[in-house]
Amino acid sequence: MEKTLLPHVHSLEQYRALYAVDAAWLPAVCHIAARHGLPGQPVRQPLGTHVVFSLGETIVKLFCPLWPFDFPSERIALAGVRELPVPQILAEGKLEGWPYLVVSRVAGVPAIDVWPTLSGGDRSHVVQQMGALMRRLHDRPLPAGLPGEWSTFVAERIAGAEAHHDAPEPWRSWIRRRLARFVEPPLPHVLLNGDLTGDHVLLVQEDGAWQIGGIIDFGDARIGHPFYEFIAPLAFYTFGRPALTRALVAAYGLEPSPAVRDALTSYCLLHEFGRLADFWSQHTADTPAEFEAALWG
Repeated sequence: MEKTLLPHVHSLEQYRALYAVDAAWLPAVCHIAARHGLPGQPVRQPLGTHVVFSLGETIVKLFCPLWPFDFPSERIALAGVRELPVPQILAEGKLEGWPYLVVSRVAGVPAIDVWPTLSGGDRSHVVQQMGALMRRLHDRPLPAGLPGEWSTFVAERIAGAEAHHDAPEPWRSWIRRRLARFVEPPLPHVLLNGDLTGDHVLLVQEDGAWQIGGIIDFGDARIGHPFYEFIAPLAFYTFGRPALTRALVAAYGLEPSPAVRDALTSYCLLHEFGRLADFWSQHTADTPAEFEAALWG
């Protein structure tokens, strides 16, 4: 049998079993490093869906073929936002059917690692930077080739929302009532990262203050309504701290009017991967009324 550099992965279960085994991926990463003349020793970066190693100031990201759209989405999106603090594409290729990117390393540590320790002032500063950075991202020209069937996507999210959140009453009735009257605000569609969680926002400390160093992971990038981008930041950074929610919205350039608050609350139920449980893990909300108060006060 011909020797291969990458393991044979035909199912999600196989991938999960191998994902954390560095030795399974090192031969491929070392081959890619030699192919592109990358200096440094490979160091595993454990967060994320795909296999990522750093080599000095470069990153090698191997995209598992089980998610065939992540590689083109990331490549297209990163090429369209080069002016932002994001990884810069240095090389790309394919190895044994696995596409990969070689990108520059973005300074910082994942926000999830330090957010619980940040002062109120640092959190407010980071959230304001996030809102401004989201707006800069959304002001970029729309790149061709990203998923853009937004009306179909939203219809599917609404239809499956109760099952997706798997929440007991009174949450199921609240989800059903809220989404039955849901109407998207008439705003132009934009380029979305779609997943600005604590894993994908990197923070740096300068002169004793924390701020955003950059954002990573555009594998879920798509074209869609700008309010969708708010879901992950609301869940992971501002839920339970209404002042931060308002700061995020204002920094983006929106007035937190009743209509905007109502629409953003509904969007919290529509994320492809996020659930109400993600909000509850940050701050307890026993009823829908408490949920809305945890967002807006």
